Amino acid sequence: MSDDERRNSSDEEGEDVGFDDSDRDDSEEEEEDDEEEIKRVRDGFIVDDDEEEDDEDEGIVRRTSKKKKRRKETIESDVDEEDLALMEENTGVKIQRPEKFKRLKKRRQEEDEDEDMSGPKHDALQKIFDDPEDDEGLDDRGGYDDEMDRFIDDDEDEDEDIDDRHRDRREKAPVKPRARRAPIEGLSEEVWGEWYEVFGDGGDYAYALGKENGDDTYYDQKPEPRLKDVFEPGVLAERMMTDMDEIIRAKDVPERMQLRRGIQADRVLTDDEIEEEAYWVTTQMNHHRKGVDQQHFLDVNVKYVLKFMSQELLEVPFIETHRRDYFTNVAGQKLTELLSRDDLWYIYDMDLKFRSFLERRETLKALVEKLNLNDSYLSEHIERVTKLEELGDIFDYVNLRFAKQIDKAKAFKRPGSGGTYDLAKREQLAGFIKLLDVDAPKFGKCLEESRNINFPDDPQADPKVAAQDYVTDTGGFNSPDRVITMAMSMCSQEIAVDPVVRKQIRSKFDNSACVTVTPTEKGAGVIDELHPYYPFKRLNQKYVRDFHDGQFLQILQAQSEGLVKFEIKIPNEAEYLKSVSDYMLSDGTSETTEKWNDLRRKIVTSALKDQVLVLLERSMTEQLRSQAEEWVAKKCQVALEEKLNVAPYMPRNVKFDRDYSPRVVAISHGPGTAKDAIQVAFVDDKGKFADHKKIDSLRDPKSQKDLLDFLDNRRPDVVVVGGFTVMTRRLLEQVEKVAADLRELRGDDLSVVMINDEVARLYQNSKRAAEDHPEANPLTRYCISLARLVQNPMNEYAALGRDLISIRQHPLQHLVGEDRLRELLDRALINIINAVGIDFNAVVESPYKAHMLKFICGLGPRKAQSLIKSIEADQHNGSLDKRGDLVIRKLLTWNIFMNCCSFLRVHTNYGGDVLDETRIHSEDYNLARKMAADALEIDEEGLEEYENASQHVEELMKDDGAEKLNELLLEDYAHQLEMIQHKPKRMTLETIKVELQHPFKDPRRPFERASADQIFTMLTGETDQTLRAGFIVPALVTRIRDKNAMLRLDCGVDAMLAIQNIADSKIGAISDILSEGQTLQVKILRLEKEKFFADCTCKESELRHGDLQERMLPPDRMFDQYEEDRARNQINTKVKKQNFVARKINHPLFKNMMSEEATKFLADKSRGDLVIRPSTKGVDHLTVTVKIADDLYKHYDILEMDKKDDVSLGKILKIDNTKYSDLDELLVSHIEAILSKTDTLMHSPKYKENAEELRSFLETQTKAKPGSAVYGFTLDRKYAGYFLLVFKLGAKAPIVEWSIKVFPDHYVLKGPTSKDCDDVIALSDSFKEMMMQKNRPKPAAASVPAATSAAPVANNRPHYNSYHHTPSSHGAGAYGHHPSTNSSMGSHHYVPHHAQPVAAHHLGGHQAVPPMHQSTSSSGAPWGTPWGGASWSGAPNAGGPMGGPSGGHMTGPHHHGGGGYSSHGDSRHGGAHGGPHSGAHDAYGSRPSRAPPTPRRYMPPQGQAHPQQPYY
Repeated sequence: MSDDERRNSSDEEGEDVGFDDSDRDDSEEEEEDDEEEIKRVRDGFIVDDDEEEDDEDEGIVRRTSKKKKRRKETIESDVDEEDLALMEENTGVKIQRPEKFKRLKKRRQEEDEDEDMSGPKHDALQKIFDDPEDDEGLDDRGGYDDEMDRFIDDDEDEDEDIDDRHRDRREKAPVKPRARRAPIEGLSEEVWGEWYEVFGDGGDYAYALGKENGDDTYYDQKPEPRLKDVFEPGVLAERMMTDMDEIIRAKDVPERMQLRRGIQADRVLTDDEIEEEAYWVTTQMNHHRKGVDQQHFLDVNVKYVLKFMSQELLEVPFIETHRRDYFTNVAGQKLTELLSRDDLWYIYDMDLKFRSFLERRETLKALVEKLNLNDSYLSEHIERVTKLEELGDIFDYVNLRFAKQIDKAKAFKRPGSGGTYDLAKREQLAGFIKLLDVDAPKFGKCLEESRNINFPDDPQADPKVAAQDYVTDTGGFNSPDRVITMAMSMCSQEIAVDPVVRKQIRSKFDNSACVTVTPTEKGAGVIDELHPYYPFKRLNQKYVRDFHDGQFLQILQAQSEGLVKFEIKIPNEAEYLKSVSDYMLSDGTSETTEKWNDLRRKIVTSALKDQVLVLLERSMTEQLRSQAEEWVAKKCQVALEEKLNVAPYMPRNVKFDRDYSPRVVAISHGPGTAKDAIQVAFVDDKGKFADHKKIDSLRDPKSQKDLLDFLDNRRPDVVVVGGFTVMTRRLLEQVEKVAADLRELRGDDLSVVMINDEVARLYQNSKRAAEDHPEANPLTRYCISLARLVQNPMNEYAALGRDLISIRQHPLQHLVGEDRLRELLDRALINIINAVGIDFNAVVESPYKAHMLKFICGLGPRKAQSLIKSIEADQHNGSLDKRGDLVIRKLLTWNIFMNCCSFLRVHTNYGGDVLDETRIHSEDYNLARKMAADALEIDEEGLEEYENASQHVEELMKDDGAEKLNELLLEDYAHQLEMIQHKPKRMTLETIKVELQHPFKDPRRPFERASADQIFTMLTGETDQTLRAGFIVPALVTRIRDKNAMLRLDCGVDAMLAIQNIADSKIGAISDILSEGQTLQVKILRLEKEKFFADCTCKESELRHGDLQERMLPPDRMFDQYEEDRARNQINTKVKKQNFVARKINHPLFKNMMSEEATKFLADKSRGDLVIRPSTKGVDHLTVTVKIADDLYKHYDILEMDKKDDVSLGKILKIDNTKYSDLDELLVSHIEAILSKTDTLMHSPKYKENAEELRSFLETQTKAKPGSAVYGFTLDRKYAGYFLLVFKLGAKAPIVEWSIKVFPDHYVLKGPTSKDCDDVIALSDSFKEMMMQKNRPKPAAASVPAATSAAPVANNRPHYNSYHHTPSSHGAGAYGHHPSTNSSMGSHHYVPHHAQPVAAHHLGGHQAVPPMHQSTSSSGAPWGTPWGGASWSGAPNAGGPMGGPSGGHMTGPHHHGGGGYSSHGDSRHGGAHGGPHSGAHDAYGSRPSRAPPTPRRYMPPQGQAHPQQPYY
């Protein structure tokens, strides 16, 4: 038999049932057996779990061939030399030892899925738990010394050996040998039974006996089919049944550490490597904390953490819990943690990167050594390298500069070989390259020092002349130009791969690079203000250092969709390249030198721009992507931790108990339609689905009675209601009514709650749900999961497994790589589950709770699975009595036990250690016992009286005795321990004290009901980003009443439309406007999420402006709004051209032309000339373009109504809310009337064509007369058809602008309020009246006497009074002026009309709100109501130019209190402006005063003059 056949024959396995040499099978039977075996393995692999468990319990696999059974028995045996010798001694049979074959591989055959999924029994028995004799037979790796090891070659992988030995022992473990009748005379059955228990029936050694007798038939048989021969590798990998999975199970390294990709997870770093890594990691951490006002990290703390991870193989939860002493600052009673849990995870991630860096650096050094490269420049930079990117730079340098050695040694296949850079060609051009004198190391040195230290020589010959000497017919150098080009290319590549050059340019790039985003042609049309990509549609040079969130992921996504393109460049890149290129230039000024310098500049520019910067842009893109992914993934982790960190529901009358689990009834009717029945599910306190009921509806009393009886029978602690639509709220109300009846009946407190149901929605249709509850319908499964969420949210999330990433934790979650997202979501589970801990025996007993075990520190899905299977197969009733059994019974290896034991609570009634029910680690049990003894004041002799070592600890923990621990001086105790053990223990002692006082206290926050926002989002799918007050949404009219109409929004929310919110004008009946079933657009005025109700309006005035500002996302601060506006105008122009439709209108002024054509046509025409043309708004609109002034045109829109067809002109033409019957009437009555008003205003002496000329005139006049107020009119060139009233009130006041709109029969002056004016004189008068109205003084308080009102004079506060009109030579609107001599603030006192006494007012400390169109701040203006109160409203005199009643009066402060003019104006005394408009509200919605008028008589201060304020 060949060695291969012998190796294959070793793959057999079977049950220890003995063997019989008389059994023989012919080849035909064997072939049939093989086919049956393959079918059996395949069928066994896919059987149901229940069937697998039955097969495992029976422990029997039927065979047709007894010989195969015998072969499998012999190979399964794993007996050492001493066992064989003892067998010979007791049986008297000489057993021949097996020959040492060249290679014998042990393979494990899977009988069924459960056998494969079970984990190995770990053999790393630790000395601390073993007797000294037990160490015999242990090898140096913690496994048993095996005689079969001599069959394995030295080059066999150690992992395979460990895997094989552990696998064989595990397979044998569950098989319980059965004693047979003693086959040797003279032996009793009892003695034979004892031998059988130890050695079996001898069948294990059949191969040895058979070889001794010359029987080789044992090895002649075909091997059994293996799983990997039957199933695809992907299937085995999914079920964790590959050889690598077995290695992970057996290796004494935490599973998650082994699964870190790209590194040697079990490599133990040296102290020097730890020291280097600590500095490396600390530098990175402090760089990320830059700008944050926190203490910097210290490398000594980081070094300890790295030692725990890299040398002791401890995971983050263990380090956080039991090694806090090494990163906690102790100052007496003040304990300050220097590293948080997030910091520890960051170190864990950075350790992975450093290991990758370390391996690549070692690979580089090995390559240099292999190639025997004696390059001091290279060696120097290898030692200085600190980043992975720098290692890549050196690899590129070696690949280019030492290509010949690499190709000769065949070290690796060089990328880019065969390019323009060739060492042989470079040697040919070495002379010309020397003339160029562009040395890469020198250039790198210049960049390092940021100055020119290179001074190249000036060749005498012209570059082309010098190149002529290197022209040859071979090698590609057939012309001087070709020589120059090749030489420049080689120099450029040498610069581009130089490590120093790359390092310096990378530093510049990292600090200065900016991202610029521009839309593509497609994106310009697709991305509007409501698009999620709009905030970065046009980013203009945003620094890469300013990307701190997930925005870059969106940019990449938009680019992949073809909507945007981006680039990462250095600002003013051309200038930067020119400045660094100058380092390589000669200082000569000759023409020849300029030519050589030009070549040098091109070399440097090509190297940097075309190679280095392109490489850095790609690298930065990847860096920003990774950074954004990490940010989003961490947000997802935090969101999940918030959901996990919630304790189970606890009734109000129940004291908190960690072992307590509520009994829950879950109720739901799904979508809640009429045909959807109500499903009721009951889950007991073990998490088991125990009962179910179906109810058609809860509207009738019988159904309510059925539910009441169900609840009364099952007596749940809480009822949870769930659903998918707004109808669930009605179900909640019905269930609460039934619960209230039950509370009245039973007298207990039964709560009805709603919770976040995202897990239940995912579970109801999952494969796991179908396997767990095959008979239940999806809605019942939804209820089961809902109930379990109330019992333990942490377990229900953990049970999701790989489906966890399907739950949305962040809006950008879908843009994150699946592997990293799953890793951080698992990390959230690891953090919370280890912080809480689990009851190990409860987990083993309940498959439902077993999902949490894999997240325990040190474990993972494979090791957790193996541990549970090992416990089930163990002979100790499938449970643990104490934590130490995990290693004593060989269930876990030492490192895994060290990581996980304190997070596994072992609660037993079989005499376990009380400390096993705390988070105290096994290594600290003696400290806990010592602290307990000291607290109880028990000496060592007293401790000997206790039955077990922890009995006094149990005594301390009863009856609040643990409070005595507070009397201990832990600082002194920690100091003594540190002196003895040389280890800090202060935080450990604190942890022990807390655990003895509150063992395994649950750190999670109490159970929380879902908030109103959460319920609203659950049932409607709407968030604040999709639905809130101010949004305009469609609504369906469901019912019309007298005073309101009831609506329903698309999301199911009910809404009301009050009669006053239907139209801007008063309506008679709602039915005249609306009808049931009608869909209309409404604006949400108020949204009550608790009631699922909204108040709405459909007024045209409310809908007119849309909700764009409410809905649009705020643009990035680097958004280029100017470019966006310019591009939008171009698009609008293009759209207008596309929408232009030629019309046939029979009118001499009508022309088919666009807006631009119309303005060009009118450019050389007179003012007032016009053109009628088609409108881009559609065929029911016309446009009249009028020339107002040079380069200023007004476009009037005309709406055509009552049109016969699209071609003909409408019978009614509407413009500015005025209707006309034909075009001529419209032109004469409207357009020409406006032009007449415009012409009148333009001929006013106050009018100036140029606005700048008018502003200059105002400045000049006020400088000449500082106390004067000057005004004038000019065209508003920003808004055609408008004029500006520009005024300046004194030399120090700013220039202010008010707008004037021209109508056919009047003007409208828009200042602080709006005022209609019939002519230009009325415009001037209205302006003056507004100014007086605006600047009336504040009335004195009623309780203040007259003498007090004059007191402000001493405080330098001026008095404001009414105006006295006197004619002036300055024309219409001018008044005489006499400056005040006593006003310290540049204000003036004004003489009132003798018939109008007024009171004094005082200037306060605040300025009024500036009027409309004010150019600058009004803080220096003498006008206004700076005290922040209301304006004075009253007429200056009866019969004056502004009219109004005789007898003015003033009001108290305005109730807004925000300035002289609020946004509502002021007309509180029968009209702010007097005259014919008295009593009317202005355009800004003024309102009545809240204070009655208080007349006061004005008493001027003694010696005070009465100045007047003129207008110019």
